[in-house]
Amino acid sequence: MRYRSSSLLAVWLCMCGGILAQPTVSTPALSSAVARGQGLPGSGIAQGSIFSIYGSGLGPSTWIEANQFPLPTSLGGTSVMVTIQSTSVPAIVLGVDSTQVNALLPSSTPIGNGTFTVTYNKQTSAPSPIQVVASAFGIYTFNEQGTGQAIATDVNYQVNMITQVFHPGDYVVLWGTGLGAITGNDAEPPPVGSLPTQVTVYVGNASAPVSYRGRAGCCSGLDQINFQVPAGVSGCYVPVSVETGGISGNIGNFATIAVAESGGTCTDSVMGTDLVNQLAAGQDVSFGYIRLFDRTVTTATGAGATDYGFATFSQYTPATAGLAQYGVSNGYCAAVDCTYGCGNVVSGTSDMGDASSAQLDAGTLTSQFAPVTTLTQESPPGGFYSAAFLNYNGRYIWASETYPVMGSGGAAVGPFSVTDATRSNIDVTLGFTGINVLQTLPRGSDLVLQWTGGDSALQNGNVTIAAWSYSQVDGHVGNAGYLLCTASLSAQTFTIPKRVLAALPVTGANGYGMISIGQYNTPTSFTATGLTRGIITDIFNNAIWVNFR
Repeated sequence: MRYRSSSLLAVWLCMCGGILAQPTVSTPALSSAVARGQGLPGSGIAQGSIFSIYGSGLGPSTWIEANQFPLPTSLGGTSVMVTIQSTSVPAIVLGVDSTQVNALLPSSTPIGNGTFTVTYNKQTSAPSPIQVVASAFGIYTFNEQGTGQAIATDVNYQVNMITQVFHPGDYVVLWGTGLGAITGNDAEPPPVGSLPTQVTVYVGNASAPVSYRGRAGCCSGLDQINFQVPAGVSGCYVPVSVETGGISGNIGNFATIAVAESGGTCTDSVMGTDLVNQLAAGQDVSFGYIRLFDRTVTTATGAGATDYGFATFSQYTPATAGLAQYGVSNGYCAAVDCTYGCGNVVSGTSDMGDASSAQLDAGTLTSQFAPVTTLTQESPPGGFYSAAFLNYNGRYIWASETYPVMGSGGAAVGPFSVTDATRSNIDVTLGFTGINVLQTLPRGSDLVLQWTGGDSALQNGNVTIAAWSYSQVDGHVGNAGYLLCTASLSAQTFTIPKRVLAALPVTGANGYGMISIGQYNTPTSFTATGLTRGIITDIFNNAIWVNFR
């Protein structure tokens, strides 16, 4: 599910379309910043925050929005009633159409579990669940999905991106919702001043000094947190998260900011420094990224391999450089909630990858290794491609082989052919030590990992660590999520902070958990009409089934 948040200065306003229908709600109440699975830390709707409802027949076919104070409790014939125990409170409706309602939860709403209903044209939906909490801060992000580049500005309101970086010591304004209740009427212009909510801002692996935590003066429900970038932090994709209420792990989402020791751009994007600098100079960039993926996983019944192919072809402009998201910078971890969609967490192939909405049609992509395999293109034709090689049952990607990938050419990208040569010195001992099959890994404490093997010539001397966990309810995936870390190979040890582990759901009895380690091969570049650059790479992972508790 792709959910939407709003623009920076009118954060409750969202454009989307739909058709008139009987009010039907398809999800619980979700923060407008991030769709967090119910029951997970940071998943509640904070008093005084903006939340979103999804479904059909929720309002008029054309999006309408509240645009003056006092803000209304009914808009375009749509109203929302929140009931906690015996108390019912009308929500403030900020924007609505047939498929989505953005609403503001009044600060006076009692804390606890309850329900809400949507009424449109005097027809009321069935009750749906809502959990009201004192605070649960969600960071707004460029991709409007609660992941990747945060909506963060400097004190002059210049937006942070890989082309406009922060530096250690800089002051940052982070934008989101969920700091908690105000005193006064939420329908009126919000009061300015720090709220009493306890706040800890994590930047990379450090906590940052906070100078302000409260409403933005422009917009009801829109919060800002002002903090200073700690020393020793750098990277295009440095995780940032906010823990509130003094509750360990009460983090709505993990986003990233771009930080450099000096200069105006960062240097560790897989796109290459030259493409980042082109964007910074005001030029558009089109980037193709092809990745072959092998994972040898040890399960309760033995070891086996599963292989995949992925590709994205994306255009970035200077204004959309914040969507050029490729992983997490060295030394850090970030987590993603996949309960409402972010990739195939069940197969363990979710990735913190390209989030550009400007996808480029490259035609048909095929891997010419035997058997020849076509990577399925998203529909309608776009720049996302994927394939499960050999239908999840067998080894396709081997050491010391060449894998030609051909593109037939499409509406935006011309024909091309590029070959990935897998390395001969795959060290199969690159794997964790001290972790056994189906071992229980606690989410409430730091996880210290150790490994052996690897090749210092690969991935700039780094390794990629990933973990997945999901539950299953009535045959369907329930809460799901994954985390991704980049670490120095030579250290042979890395600690995943408990605040990141806590973002994973408990591994369900009918679900599974997995943790893996691998290294990316040195990329091979290619060119095609319509591309500034393309690259192909591969990664061999060793993984083991575990249970996160």
